[in-house]
Amino acid sequence: MKKRIAVILNSEPEWGGEHQYVLTVMACLEQAEDVEVMAVCGSRFWRKWCREHKIRVWDTAWPVFTGKEQRQHIRHPFWSRMYVMYMTAFGKRLRAEKADAILCTTQGAFIPNYGRKVIVPVHDLMHRYEGRFSEVRKDFQERELVFASKAKYAWCVLTDSQTGKKQFMESYAAYMRKKMPHFVSIPFVAPGHITECEEETIDTPSKYIFYPAQFWEHKNHINLVKAIHILAKDIPDIHLVLVGSEKNSMGRIRQYITQNGLADNITIMGFVSNGNITYLYKHAAGLVMPSYFGPTNIPPLEAMALGCPVAVSDKYAMPEQVGDAGLLFDPDSPDQMAACIRKLWCDEAMRQDMIQKGYQRIKRWTVKEFGKRLQKVIEKV
Repeated sequence: MKKRIAVILNSEPEWGGEHQYVLTVMACLEQAEDVEVMAVCGSRFWRKWCREHKIRVWDTAWPVFTGKEQRQHIRHPFWSRMYVMYMTAFGKRLRAEKADAILCTTQGAFIPNYGRKVIVPVHDLMHRYEGRFSEVRKDFQERELVFASKAKYAWCVLTDSQTGKKQFMESYAAYMRKKMPHFVSIPFVAPGHITECEEETIDTPSKYIFYPAQFWEHKNHINLVKAIHILAKDIPDIHLVLVGSEKNSMGRIRQYITQNGLADNITIMGFVSNGNITYLYKHAAGLVMPSYFGPTNIPPLEAMALGCPVAVSDKYAMPEQVGDAGLLFDPDSPDQMAACIRKLWCDEAMRQDMIQKGYQRIKRWTVKEFGKRLQKVIEKV
């Protein structure tokens, strides 16, 4: 008998890793056996995607909000009441459609008591563990409300690692006294729209280190450019290529580059296409990922899949993610970062060994394996 799953889609392409995760989920649901997918979405992107993939879309009397918009409505008394009214009506629609379960595809969505089994992803709790960064600190109370709702009402919580599961249980055990949700670890996979994308040539230095990330403060671009500053003193041709939208802390990074005479050593390309990203991975001397956030991240997976050796922060589950295929450093230490970059730049034999180990490691995390684990969750609904 087919399981009827209502899937809430509220990610946008510019969201980066979380949107890639949602695309992977939908690709797996398309291939899942005995599953009927009903999409609840408001954005043009997802309505078009569902039409192209012949997935039925529910028409809703209210827009499907992003996680941020939901939190804003919860905070405002009037819109909070309206939101509750809408979610009550939505619950009636679920019962009328005889949905067996709801799959929320993004972690920022508030979860009321739908009266149905709810499956939710939890990628990170960095507002708890890295609250020094304004991008998570400013929404602390709203984030707490969202994650507490998941602890109360979720039937199943999908985490990316055992570290993620441990952090969620430590943080929200008080809300699980009546009912403990199922926990299933389904690690991120390298998204096909990057790893299987046709290369689009882009003008680059002949040799470079690569870091693709939005310029949020927690992405730690500042210590990476400091590491390049250290290396430029005795490796004059060292070069770093950065991609990411023109916002957040980019101005601070540009200022550091100018003040320290690093214009010939660092290129900021801004937003580039998926094909450009594929090209940049394939031709880089290595990926360096100094982010403070975790537990895991998608770029190391993309890099390993495309033959690009990796060096990553030693925070949370990132060492578990790369295993012996990557170099590790303290993200607070530009010196340690510089030492790893020096190895990627100067030791070709080591690079080739890391590339082969990366190919082997990435076999653990495939879309097929992701789909198998998700199918098992749905079978238990």
